[in-house]
Amino acid sequence: MLRPRAAGALVGITAVVLTAVVVSTPAVGADDQPGTKGYEQTARLTTVGKPLDLLVHPESGKLYVGSDAVAGTTGGSLAGVYVVDPASGNVLNWVKTSPGSTGAPAQLPGKRLVGPLPGDGVHYLVGLRGIAAVKDGDAAGRGGWLTGTTITQAKAGAKAGTVVVVRGTKLEEVTVGETSVTVERSLTLPAAGGPLAVDTAAGQIWVTDNTDSLLLRVGSADFTPDGKEIPLAAGAAVSFLEWDTEHGVLWAGRGTVLEAYDIATGKLAASFDAKPGDTIADVAVDPHSDRAFAVWQDWGNPPEEGDGVGQLAVYDTATLKDLDMGAELPGVNGQLGSSSVAVTPGGDSVFVASPSEASLTVFRAPVPPPPSESPSPSDPGSPSPSDPASPSPSDGTSEPSPGDSGPDADPTGSGTIVPVDGPTADGDSAGGTGSGGARTTTGGGSLDTTGDGSLASTGTDVLLPAAAGTAALLAAGTAAVLWRRRRATT
Repeated sequence: MLRPRAAGALVGITAVVLTAVVVSTPAVGADDQPGTKGYEQTARLTTVGKPLDLLVHPESGKLYVGSDAVAGTTGGSLAGVYVVDPASGNVLNWVKTSPGSTGAPAQLPGKRLVGPLPGDGVHYLVGLRGIAAVKDGDAAGRGGWLTGTTITQAKAGAKAGTVVVVRGTKLEEVTVGETSVTVERSLTLPAAGGPLAVDTAAGQIWVTDNTDSLLLRVGSADFTPDGKEIPLAAGAAVSFLEWDTEHGVLWAGRGTVLEAYDIATGKLAASFDAKPGDTIADVAVDPHSDRAFAVWQDWGNPPEEGDGVGQLAVYDTATLKDLDMGAELPGVNGQLGSSSVAVTPGGDSVFVASPSEASLTVFRAPVPPPPSESPSPSDPGSPSPSDPASPSPSDGTSEPSPGDSGPDADPTGSGTIVPVDGPTADGDSAGGTGSGGARTTTGGGSLDTTGDGSLASTGTDVLLPAAAGTAALLAAGTAAVLWRRRRATT
């Protein structure tokens, strides 16, 4: 442990001061540059089974997780719907029971979260044709199963309390009761329907026609196509649609390409390509921050099909530009299911579900560095760069007091001392999980695991001051040198 003192030689003080200036900025990871603006991984939850889909409720703010059983675990299935406190990571409720195909309750996976209920709760898909509703505090989901064709797509309907589903060439609007699901309206599509996007405020439904490479618009008032179509660019079939109603843009996932279509012009406005081995898995649009958060999922098995590392990307929804604020997702691959993403209003917290790892990774928005308290060059009270570095006897400036910064004084005594932890044996910083340096929370505690003054290190345990302590070290160290020089000349 090194602890600089004013009694040290000028060379020693200079070295310590320079060291403090270089490394006092908190670092996201061992390889990140100081001042990074990317989202930081802060926790990894393994308490919600095998997460298949995520939804942050727009009113209650609770995080809903639809999950399946985790292969190879003992002690019973972890399938169901979880309700999680986004701030702490605590599981508030776990609803195991859903309506079964025969009407009898059963423990079934929450396959896909369809949309939010008023106030709190979600609609979700069960099995091949089941739709249920649940909210925090419920012991079981309520709803039922449709007969006939399997449900392939579902979203919250434009009419309050309804759900819009795709079953083959049928687009249907249904209501979910306590023990049943009822088809209210039905429309036959030109071809088998694909992913949906619904604007509840405007009363518009967009449905994908992958056969004819079109996006079709259906009015919710009469539940018929209104003639508005958007031709898709050449490429793979659409795997999901996400509507940014704030900017009138439809985000479409198409294999190795993420596309953004402008509804007003009916044209492709932007596209983003995957890195080798990746495919686009999901997008969450946050109108409060004008950002879209995308999960690019790797297919593993490096080097043939990728490097085993996915990506979280962040885009500006107004300019349709990559903000370069994303992060790597080690181990997020598509071999055991598609990843999903959800974001809290304002973009402060982002959640990425990884079925392959049976985990939920939490990211926090970067926190800008606090403003410096040092006087600026334009401050009337700050010295001009041309002023002498040390006071002269003729300018009336009093000499530094030996009692303040003399040989026995500790310049770091009034500062905040923070430990600088060296990397562990596996190369990650102390407290990390070995996957990006994120700390693991397994059922409680705050997810905000990063602290002010957490510094990067090259292997030596050193006590250095944080922001305020660094300023004190600079000031006190300089004063000590000046005092010793003045004493030597008197």
